[in-house]
Amino acid sequence: MRIIKNIFSAIIFITLITLCIKISFADNYQTKNSFLSANQIEYHNEISLISAIGDVEIINGSDILKADKISYDMESDKILATGNVSLEDKNNNIFFSDKMELQGDLKKAVIKNFTSLLSDGSRLSANTIIRDSNEGDKLEKITFTRCEPCDEDKNAKPIWQLRALKSERNVEKGLIAYQNVLFDVFGLPILYIPYISHADPSTKTKSGLLSPKFNNNTVFGFSYSQPYYIALSKNNDLTLTPTITTNEGPILETEYRKLRAKGSTFINHSITRGSHTNIDGKESNKIRGHIEVKVAERLNSNWVAGINAIRASDFSYLGRYKIKNIGENNLVQKAYLNGRYKNLYTNIKTMYFQPLDAFKSNRHVPLILPDISLIWNEKYNSGVSREVKLHSAMIAKGDASNMQKMSLETNWSKKNIFSSGQLLDLNFSIRGDVYKNKKTDNSRTIGKKGSHTSFRAIPKIDIKWSFPFINYESKKITIIEPIIQTIISPKGGNPDKIHNLDSIDIELNDLNLFSSNRFSGYDKIEEGSRINFGIKSDIITKNIGSLKTLIGRSYSPLKPQNEKIDGTGLNKKLSDIVGHIIYNYEESLSLSYKFRKNSLISQRDTLSMNFNSTNFSTNIDYTMIRDDPVPSQSLISEQLHLNLTWRVNDNWSANISQRRDLKDSNYGNATHSKGYLEYKNECIIIRLSADRQHGELIDIPDTTEYSLNFKLVSF
Repeated sequence: MRIIKNIFSAIIFITLITLCIKISFADNYQTKNSFLSANQIEYHNEISLISAIGDVEIINGSDILKADKISYDMESDKILATGNVSLEDKNNNIFFSDKMELQGDLKKAVIKNFTSLLSDGSRLSANTIIRDSNEGDKLEKITFTRCEPCDEDKNAKPIWQLRALKSERNVEKGLIAYQNVLFDVFGLPILYIPYISHADPSTKTKSGLLSPKFNNNTVFGFSYSQPYYIALSKNNDLTLTPTITTNEGPILETEYRKLRAKGSTFINHSITRGSHTNIDGKESNKIRGHIEVKVAERLNSNWVAGINAIRASDFSYLGRYKIKNIGENNLVQKAYLNGRYKNLYTNIKTMYFQPLDAFKSNRHVPLILPDISLIWNEKYNSGVSREVKLHSAMIAKGDASNMQKMSLETNWSKKNIFSSGQLLDLNFSIRGDVYKNKKTDNSRTIGKKGSHTSFRAIPKIDIKWSFPFINYESKKITIIEPIIQTIISPKGGNPDKIHNLDSIDIELNDLNLFSSNRFSGYDKIEEGSRINFGIKSDIITKNIGSLKTLIGRSYSPLKPQNEKIDGTGLNKKLSDIVGHIIYNYEESLSLSYKFRKNSLISQRDTLSMNFNSTNFSTNIDYTMIRDDPVPSQSLISEQLHLNLTWRVNDNWSANISQRRDLKDSNYGNATHSKGYLEYKNECIIIRLSADRQHGELIDIPDTTEYSLNFKLVSF
């Protein structure tokens, strides 16, 4: 059959050449590199011409040409395409025109009066384009925009567009450059630019200007920030952001990023010459700045090393210039080495701190060099788990007080589930600590001078029993679980010679009610025997939501230990009552109430509400503290935080948030207020923001700031 077919094809081919006739049929045509299909293909061998009509499509590699009609001159290797012509390249850019002249491989073309849809949704049009996919395109009388045409009025001008006399598009360099440019807003020219460039959609990284930022601040006056992005390599970039202010000196901020095969580097830096107010009220003009470094490197499959460090020229720089929102009282400089091998985890780190308190000097902050933690765990066939922890640290302070400490703890635990549904967790641990404190004649800390060594050994038995009762109904699941925890441990585990540097004062709450040791560090331990008890419930109802509750207390039969001071909820044999009530309805509504009460008197209340809908979301947080374990806190504190976001439509949204101190009056005093109004579509983002910082601090005055940010998409 194949032989007959080949003979028949040969006869037709010879006849066409001999008679020099023209024949038409629905067909396709294929060469080594391209494929042609159409409703009708005509071969004109006498003039080396192929023509195709109707749904014409030429595929050459990743390039695709479509048209109503094409003519292909085989001798000159030229294609003339007419009628609804489109050309899609390997980068998913599509060119549209009524007429195109192309090379046979579709890599080169001359296109008149064309429009194009680039791969990122941008629109580029020109009177003429000389296209060369290898070397780049040259265009004349160009318009470029990211905005989509208006559905109601196709002739309406876009929100913004660039108009230029000449342009070059270099795909290899990933750049589109324009000469003699007018920047139009709603069809009106507002800015002339001799030269401008931006990244081609085919590339992900390219140097160029980023969106500017305009601010008006009661301290700095009017300011203008203009970031410039530098693509150093594929995985390496730098952003320079100079800021000019009317009331103070210029600010330069840099951000460097590098991604490696086994790690990353991030460096953020800023510098300025500006005013500074000391704690004595004296003002000066000096160089100020900060630097932040984050470096991480995977040494092998088991080990990771890195540096996380941030430091400022002075205590108020970051807050005054709003460079970083730290939210802490200290800046931490840390180098670390983490590793895991089988069941052994290792963490080695060294840390230093810079206080952001005007009245606290570096003499009072420790240098930790080094801090070593080893954790080994093993689970046996019997169901028993064992964990061994080793911690060692050397701490030095500028006030000439030093500490060396080592802690070794081993723990055995087993979880038991009985056929009745009862749960029994058994834990036994023993911990030994060695502390060596040294004070010199220059030390300003309390205590005897010289070296002092302290040792403690703390055995502990922890037994926790619970019995969940579960009731299944057609549309509801109810779980009620009473819990009793007994901890047996001796008193006297916190001698005066062991100074507390890493354990903040504890406070009983719903999260740590059943914790074996509520202190977070090593220097203090929760000593003495005690019983923790409570009851939990979970009610899950179809179409109504879920309700979770917890209420419980702690009982110490002996006299409370010294560290259980007022404000902790643990200053009596029978502790305060703690718990929570949490309601959730799908993902649209969440209500939470957490409490600590002395009898019926609230000592700490926290209420929160989160609501989300299609167009509106709100978050409300209320906190009342009657007493607090932190000495610096006032006896009564009451705060309210409100955050509202309104999505007006697909383009417009607004937000307002405020934090208020309710202690002094019914409505209280605002401590921080901010909000924004934002317009966003496919081609532009405009945000007008206001920020009010209430309450003056040293060198950080009460300020009001208005800012305007806009971003042209594709720039």
